[in-house]
Amino acid sequence: MNRFRTLLKTRNFGLVIGLAFSLIFSLIGFSTLFFDSLEGRLLDTYFAFKNFDTGRAVQKGVWKNEPNPDIHPDILILGIDLKTIQQFGSWPFPRARHAELVRSISRISDQSEREKSLFLDIFFIDPSTNPDDDRMLAKSISESGRVFLETIVNYSGYGELLDEEMFWRQELLLRKTPPFARVGCGWEDMHAHYGLQTNLPAMNATVKGYGTANVVTDSWGDKVRRQPLVFKYSRFLGDLTLEDIEGGFVPDSGNYERIGWFDTEGREYTVHFPLDTEGKARLRSEMEKSAPPYAVDTDGDGAPDQELLILEHYQDYFFPSITFSLALDYWNVTPADCEIYPGDRIDVRHGDGTLLSIPVDEQCTMIINFAGMASSIASDGYKTFPVRPYAGYVRETGDDPDTWPKTRALKNKVVMVGAFEKGMADDEKQTPYGLMYGIEIHANSLNTLLTGSFIRHLPLFANILIVFFATMLVAFLAARMKNLLSLPVSLVFALSLFFTCSFIFDNNQILINYTVPFAGMVFSYVTIILYRSSTEEREKRRIRSMFGKYVSPEVVSQMMDNPPELGGIDRELTVFFSDIRGFTSLSETLTPQELVKHLNEYLSAMTDIILDTGGTLDKYVGDEIMCFWGAPLDVPDHARRACQCALLQRKRLAELNAAWPEERRLAIGIGINTGIMTVGNMGSAGRMNYTLMGDNVNLGARLEGTNKVYGTMIIVSEYTYAQVKDEFIFRELDTIRVKGKNRPVVIYELVDERA
Repeated sequence: MNRFRTLLKTRNFGLVIGLAFSLIFSLIGFSTLFFDSLEGRLLDTYFAFKNFDTGRAVQKGVWKNEPNPDIHPDILILGIDLKTIQQFGSWPFPRARHAELVRSISRISDQSEREKSLFLDIFFIDPSTNPDDDRMLAKSISESGRVFLETIVNYSGYGELLDEEMFWRQELLLRKTPPFARVGCGWEDMHAHYGLQTNLPAMNATVKGYGTANVVTDSWGDKVRRQPLVFKYSRFLGDLTLEDIEGGFVPDSGNYERIGWFDTEGREYTVHFPLDTEGKARLRSEMEKSAPPYAVDTDGDGAPDQELLILEHYQDYFFPSITFSLALDYWNVTPADCEIYPGDRIDVRHGDGTLLSIPVDEQCTMIINFAGMASSIASDGYKTFPVRPYAGYVRETGDDPDTWPKTRALKNKVVMVGAFEKGMADDEKQTPYGLMYGIEIHANSLNTLLTGSFIRHLPLFANILIVFFATMLVAFLAARMKNLLSLPVSLVFALSLFFTCSFIFDNNQILINYTVPFAGMVFSYVTIILYRSSTEEREKRRIRSMFGKYVSPEVVSQMMDNPPELGGIDRELTVFFSDIRGFTSLSETLTPQELVKHLNEYLSAMTDIILDTGGTLDKYVGDEIMCFWGAPLDVPDHARRACQCALLQRKRLAELNAAWPEERRLAIGIGINTGIMTVGNMGSAGRMNYTLMGDNVNLGARLEGTNKVYGTMIIVSEYTYAQVKDEFIFRELDTIRVKGKNRPVVIYELVDERA
């Protein structure tokens, strides 16, 4: 019980609260998605601070052609802007126009000055109304040999076999650039896309590369902050019955085949466990609980005659995003040089043997390190990336190489062509820097890859350490400091931690989780303050009721600010006893009313002096006063205060005697001793008193009575004398033997203060 009470003391309880919230928020924050949306907004704030610091440098780098370390020099955007639309007519342009652009860029006399790649952020899924335009574009793409087109994956097509044309389109892409073949554990849990839309076969057959153009609004909110680098496309191979599985069918996981089913609520389940005897029994049990049965015709009469549990058989393909495909081409590597580890990294091995590791999550998405605000195509507008008008690169070029220009100033550039006018093609997305055209989002993603400026999460154990450190520190401050001081100090610490996280993000691209420790700090602080408000107010009332009559208001105030230990401790104190000489004779000459009035006048005057010198009034025993210094508040000069009180009482008594009739004048004796005494609340369960006990207390009482023997007024022990001999004048009286002491005690008369 005592340990529990000690634990509930505010200072100890504060640390308990800090530890509890550290554990709670670490568990919630790092094992659930509870804080993800807040963490996304925090990332936006980091980007805002980063842009504040680097915005001028970006402007300077673009306008004055000085190197900007945040932007890869080989990324160039060709924007289809208002000027281009006004020149060539309404959007969409005829495909012959895009063919002119491709030819204009590729037809230069010095082929060593050519672009590295040309990405058209435009879909060519359906045939044009003019077949010649399609043939012209396919021919220009083939002639260029450096064009990249995009595909789209979606969730349609579940459980449907591909039609012949779509199958042929996909086969052309797979032959042109095979998908990733080395994907590690976790591929089964990647989101499956059952639809893959590709461009016309003639273009698929002639492009240099392709990639999915999908961008996603992540779980952090409604903004694009991540770019999937690898998409899983699941091609439907056919239905299987549970009996097929029990009959021995096993999907070829080495070829990324899998089986799965949907429950009655549309949730997808993939079979992860081995299909041995135990696994088959488990599969049947799970499907019978959640999978809807399908009525099928087993005898061929056209009428369903049996209900079966159906599974779908898929083969998964892993396609690169368009920006990852462009990056691989820029590095002169292929998907065969990559190893995919969902939830950890993508390893890209370069030709020289160096290894680049790209951090990704379980869905193989990478946090885009946005380089700055949205760019403007205007010459005097804000620019993060260099943007030039599409129209400026469309030139009529003949078939004679002698008429071609020597260069287009695009050597080794990754040229990215896309919409750059509001409302065009519905291609604007929200990002940490506001609305941004899709082509610039792709540019930011590509820039992250080419510059290697990957945003990495701080390791989990380090994030947890920060949560514990921050939460425990604020809990310590809230429990140990005054409220008016703990609040600003805690705020300063919280802001310092935030700016430290922002600085590390800006300079090292390390994303430290701030929302979890911030939540821990806030909840710990508020809980402890509320606990203090309730418990400390109760403690203050208790102290006020217990000591209001025995110590000065100033001491009571100090005790409420710093509650002392009241349960009983041994401490060096100075005890003080005083008694009226001849009080019995005096009482016989006065009526009871007169005696009480006279005694109260004396006791009031003496008590005021005790309280004024910081003493604690223990009790009145008739005309005797017992008090002490050094508790409940620890005062180092308790011996000096006791001696000073005795001299002041002597002076005040002389003033009172001068005002009283001679027959009512009083003489007193005072005994003072210093030593280790036990002090605390003592008494019964219903009535307690804060008092002293011990041999040194008894010695103080003995010294008070010894004044009668030596005809003195104030006697102190050698222990008190040793502490204040340089501050007061004493006269050595004698050596006496007292009970409880092994050797005699030297006693002194207190005469006066030294000048």
